[in-house]
Amino acid sequence: MAGTTVIKNGLVLDGSGESGYYADIEIAGDRISRIARTSLSADTIIDASGRAVCPGFIDIHAHSDYHILVNPYAESKVRQGVTTEVNGNCGYSVAPVDGIIRQEREEQYFDSYRLRLDIKGLSDYIGLVDKNGTAVNIAMLVGHGTIRGSVMGRRAARPTAGEMDSMMARVKESMQSGAFGMSTGLAYTPGAYADTREIIGLAKAVADAGGIYATHMRSEGRTLVESVEEAIEIGREAGLPVEISHLKTMHPENWSKLDRVFDTIEAARGKGMDVTADRYPYLSAYTGLASVLPDWVFADSTEAALHRIEDHRTRQQIEHEVALQHLDLKDYFSRIMLSQCFSEEFKQFEGMAIPAIAEHLRMGPLEAIFHILSRDRLMTTAIYFAMNEDNLRRILAKPYVSIGSDAGLRADYGPLHEGKPHPRAYGTYPRVFSDFVRTGLLSMEQAVYKMTSFPAARMGIGQRGMIREGWFADLVIFSPDRMEDKATYVQPHVYPSGIDTVIVNGVVVVSGGVHTKALPGRMLRHTTR
Repeated sequence: MAGTTVIKNGLVLDGSGESGYYADIEIAGDRISRIARTSLSADTIIDASGRAVCPGFIDIHAHSDYHILVNPYAESKVRQGVTTEVNGNCGYSVAPVDGIIRQEREEQYFDSYRLRLDIKGLSDYIGLVDKNGTAVNIAMLVGHGTIRGSVMGRRAARPTAGEMDSMMARVKESMQSGAFGMSTGLAYTPGAYADTREIIGLAKAVADAGGIYATHMRSEGRTLVESVEEAIEIGREAGLPVEISHLKTMHPENWSKLDRVFDTIEAARGKGMDVTADRYPYLSAYTGLASVLPDWVFADSTEAALHRIEDHRTRQQIEHEVALQHLDLKDYFSRIMLSQCFSEEFKQFEGMAIPAIAEHLRMGPLEAIFHILSRDRLMTTAIYFAMNEDNLRRILAKPYVSIGSDAGLRADYGPLHEGKPHPRAYGTYPRVFSDFVRTGLLSMEQAVYKMTSFPAARMGIGQRGMIREGWFADLVIFSPDRMEDKATYVQPHVYPSGIDTVIVNGVVVVSGGVHTKALPGRMLRHTTR
């Protein structure tokens, strides 16, 4: 057949979770045209001897919404085998955006990346990415926090009937434009100001369109179990599937709560609730440094928040509340490392822990945090070392937990090379093999399933995530014994080893471990029911 490519001699891990087998895979156009145990001929032969072939990894929890506009080659993702990302997580999506949220984003992304935005609705964004091109496929969730902020600003209040109608209209429009569901970030403002009934109301519109509810819960620490219960209640009352984002137990005093979390999820599943979760294979979290502070600090606007953290009396109240949240405040601050700063004077502190920074500044730890956040206009990011290896292994072993990076794409050059981001941006999928397959926690087949067909089915992404005739040719050729995350917290901008070839929609994007600069990815659109 003219124009065909055949991958030969590889161990096929087809994404189903079943045992691997040896076969030739023929690609014609953007599809897998034949799978044969006998030898196939073609115009182009890719010899996969000594290696495995599996579906492209589907990152069920990604944050590349804006980054794909900065660098469409999706370097750190596609080089670790990701062929599809699900963006718009944690209540934070690129659209629909309006009002104060639009102003804040335009300022932030122009200052950071010189990115000029002309995006209002999700359809605008989809059209822009289609026009610019992308190396990976992208599915979108609509972020509740973005919608709430666009309608209500940063007010810590319940929505009026009119505001609720306006939020509902944005959810429905986003679902009609192709969103796969709605996400919440109830640990972040302005999403944190919403009560359960507000989320249920909006989630019903998502359910009507056949979408999913993905949630960064209200707490992953002190009220972790209650937050799991709230997520399940929202799914039950709204009548839609629930995806608990990056399931974890944050901070040592909460590590013992994992059994109760499992019991709560499994009891709901036992009653027929459609509840699953995802997790990244690391022991540290990555988010804004501002997460140290209470939610009420950020009400109304950035300027109001800056005024609060610069006010002596308000600082005393914040210090009191932070101390109440953590049993050992000294230990808590020692586990926080600055990741990216935006004021030039603080760049020297990237990769350093808070106590060392505070000593350098001749300030107390919280005073140093106030100082940096004030100069950085709250945009500083940090890595929080707060989790437990045994809990991580127990979570990843659960059959209802898939793999997600919780990261935006990065690159070892250009604007996305700034700072010291979490190494999960570069190494999530290889790390699963090096740390959890080779140590016996998961078989290769189980690991591939958790990274391919499981997230595809979970999100309703059709004809991807498995090696099947007639399905899209999103494929990875890799050496299981060489798969390794090379990125570290000190030097995170390093691509992994062990991945030779990545194919997206039938086009080779990574060859011999090097990006070809092809942009065959697509914006995927969910079909509403």
